[in-house]
Formats: sequence, structure tokens, C-alpha cells
Amino acid sequence: MIHMKDTDATVIVAKQLISEQKFGEAINCLQNVVNLDNKNQEAIALLEQIQKIVEYQNRDLFGSTNLDMDPWFE
Repeated sequence: MIHMKDTDATVIVAKQLISEQKFGEAINCLQNVVNLDNKNQEAIALLEQIQKIVEYQNRDLFGSTNLDMDPWFE
């Protein structure tokens, strides 16, 4: 488990994971940081950004039968 003094190091590790596109691992690291320090704005912002990236990567463009609707403007 991460200790409070290690949250900055964990954010650095998460950034490295993001650069390697290991988004799942980065999300886990950032969630641990936020759970321990819910005022860590850097971790919160990174977590929100990565969750959006993963959401858009996993979006099924052809899952809707309404093919005239642009899925990016929902």
C-alpha cells in the first residue's frame, strides 16, 4: 500500500505508465493516490483525463443502430 509520503512518487509512476499507454495501471495508481490524499489536484486531474481517454477508446462506434448520429456529439 502507498504511504502519504509516496503519493508524489506514485503520480510520477502513473505519468510514466500513461506515456507507455498502460492506462489501466495508471488509473489504479492514481486512484490509490486520490484515496489517500483527496486534495491532490494533479492526481485528480490526471485520473479524469485518463478515464476520458479510456472511455473514448472503448466506445463502440457501430453499437448504435442509428448510424446517422455522430457518437462524438452525444
